[in-house]
Amino acid sequence: MDTIKDTVNNLLQQINLRTSNPEAILAHIAMNIYESDYKKLREKESFGLLPVLLQDIILLINFDIELQMNGIIGFLENSSGEFFEETIQALYRIHASEDFKIMSGIKDLLLLNHIDLRKIREDMNSLYLYQVSTSSDLHGRNMNELLDVIATQADGLYLYRKHANIFDDHVYRYVEANKESLMVYLR
Repeated sequence: MDTIKDTVNNLLQQINLRTSNPEAILAHIAMNIYESDYKKLREKESFGLLPVLLQDIILLINFDIELQMNGIIGFLENSSGEFFEETIQALYRIHASEDFKIMSGIKDLLLLNHIDLRKIREDMNSLYLYQVSTSSDLHGRNMNELLDVIATQADGLYLYRKHANIFDDHVYRYVEANKESLMVYLR
């Protein structure tokens, strides 16, 4: 059975980390991380064993995809939301200060209202396949109002700001500055 390190090595062996630019590294990871061979790298039990740089890349790719497809509420409701706290820390590490503040504010709202994200995901997972539902039906009226506040707060995230691109503005520089850590991990 492959170890986590073996799986990471398999993921990254097709790209020369030393000579590849950050855009190529991220594109390679984004194109391959959802393949079944790498599923265990995205599982909560294994995720913490990954190098921090790889964790952050995966978190930020997932965050960006969820925001684009389903908005912040979809991110919180889906499996990517299991990594809510880790995503906030990744935003901090890449120095995306505006996005870090917004996501920390959302976290504070959830805590202040005693909302457990596991409950939100359980509600979502309780739906039948192809069942159509509203947030009010799924989570209750009070929760729906809070989710509206959260969605409004999330309107300040990079995806919705003119001329903001989290990858161009932060992630690529972070990867370039830290890619040596992946090379050391793979030795």
